[in-house]
Amino acid sequence: MIVACGQMEATTMEKARDVWPMADRLAAQAGRKGADLLVLPECTYPAYWLESAERYMRPDIERSAAVLARFSSCAADNRLWLVAGFVEEADGRLYNSAAVFDRKGRQVGICRKNFMWDCDNYWFSPGSAMSVVDSEFGRMGVLICADARTPEITATLVTQGAEFIVEPTAWVNADRTGRQYLNVQADFMIRARAMEFGVPFACASKSGREEDKLHYVGQSQIVDAAGHTLAKAPIHGEQLILAEIAPAPGRAPLLEPELRQRLLGDRPAARPTTSVEKAALRLRADFDSIASNLKAAGVRVATFSAAQLAAFAPARVAALDGAQVLLYRGRISDDALLRTRAAENRVFAVVAADAVQQVVAPDGAVVWRQSDGGESLELTPTLADDKRFTPDTDLWEQRRASCFRLPEARRAEPITR
Repeated sequence: MIVACGQMEATTMEKARDVWPMADRLAAQAGRKGADLLVLPECTYPAYWLESAERYMRPDIERSAAVLARFSSCAADNRLWLVAGFVEEADGRLYNSAAVFDRKGRQVGICRKNFMWDCDNYWFSPGSAMSVVDSEFGRMGVLICADARTPEITATLVTQGAEFIVEPTAWVNADRTGRQYLNVQADFMIRARAMEFGVPFACASKSGREEDKLHYVGQSQIVDAAGHTLAKAPIHGEQLILAEIAPAPGRAPLLEPELRQRLLGDRPAARPTTSVEKAALRLRADFDSIASNLKAAGVRVATFSAAQLAAFAPARVAALDGAQVLLYRGRISDDALLRTRAAENRVFAVVAADAVQQVVAPDGAVVWRQSDGGESLELTPTLADDKRFTPDTDLWEQRRASCFRLPEARRAEPITR
């Protein structure tokens, strides 16, 4: 199948009407180029920064029914499947949602964002279920922006049969200086999700600014099931990208009962109240010495083999139980999974064998590589105790375990004679 992602210039609430010419242009272009499916960004209409719920309800903003009718026509007119973000009004609440339409413009599904990111908390309610939609190409999983930061959400979609995943998103720049464009999903996490779960991803983002509040990184992308980037948009501007993907059943995690119970149970995440302020990481020490030295210094360390980077569950459970450093034995050739294990859990991640190869901070930034040289690196373990992605986005508070569906590994049946 040919999937297209339409990257859009951000609009403000005052200029929400400018969305429609952009959406029409992108859909027409996708149709002419033979796309089977077009993905548009999170809150395609009216904007991601709503200013307030009251502002959204003013008469200059089209209501949900009218927006869905426009999207329906867009899909039908261009004879393509369409996934587009919008503000859903239901049960007296607002939801950050995405609607799915088939080639005839029939609405076949709606997904609600589960992980509330920063300003989502100001006006949206969280969704309570993961969405997989039957399509002519196979089972399509739908998640929205920060949902991709939660590994259990992708795992649930794949467990429910998703063969490819689409992501309407609005990737916000994490660099407060504005001199760089940084976002963990655009930089490495989407690749890691595809690698881990074995399904293609198609992500449509925004570029530009909404007011002075949000600055987007663009970089909409399509990634195959092996984590290879097939197409990627630039940082700036309206852009359509296309690529051929091959939907196929993904790799649902098969969890040992103890891990599964911790991930799905109601026991809260550990919130230790004491921690060592600083600790020296000896860069030329071997794995066992590093582990013992950090533990002796009072750092909470969980150890794994490098092969365990490929599965989110062991690291997730360690983080839920209060680990500050994830230490992996071995070497790696691609750091996407290492950086993802750090960023999704807001912990340090270190890979080492006879010496340290790489160190990643809780925000997913690489803070040391072997080529940097040196004898020692000072860690601040307390950074791993702060689980806030932003002042209004706490990792554990936004983790809704009751919504997840994760399979249990089957134990071998006893042999009877």
